[in-house]
Amino acid sequence: MAFAPSKGAKHRKKEQGGMILGSMLDMMVVILLFLLKLMGSTGAMMKPSPYVQLPTATVEGKIEKAVSILVNPEGVFEDMEKNPRQLVNKEELADPENVVLTGLEGYLVEQKAFTEKLGKKFRGIITIQCDQSISYEWLLKVINTCGQAEYGTLDFVVIKKSA
Repeated sequence: MAFAPSKGAKHRKKEQGGMILGSMLDMMVVILLFLLKLMGSTGAMMKPSPYVQLPTATVEGKIEKAVSILVNPEGVFEDMEKNPRQLVNKEELADPENVVLTGLEGYLVEQKAFTEKLGKKFRGIITIQCDQSISYEWLLKVINTCGQAEYGTLDFVVIKKSA
């Protein structure tokens, strides 16, 4: 036995050609995941500091997020966007008696302790942006200090030379 339709159902108008958003949202999620995967696999891009003139090289490598320092003719600095903090002055770098730079070593030990305090594993990676005019002796002092502070992997930032 059939029942009579209710008054509301009798007079309800049917919608005409509405937009279906479910399929479009699925498509956007797939595109977003693809782009995230693509950006994650190509590595991060690093913006060179305006405080150094980077050398050019043909070697390529992936950039990892790590502790970063700047070495320029004025000394060694913490890598910051604006007003980087000076860790070592040029007089200390020029002193032939200094093999370990105390200001830089203190900063690196502080960064290591901070990483461990956050509960992350210390990997000993440091990124160095070094001005192309820096002498080899200065660079050796920076490298030696990084080694003394247990930073075993040093990544140097360069500008890629076009082939």
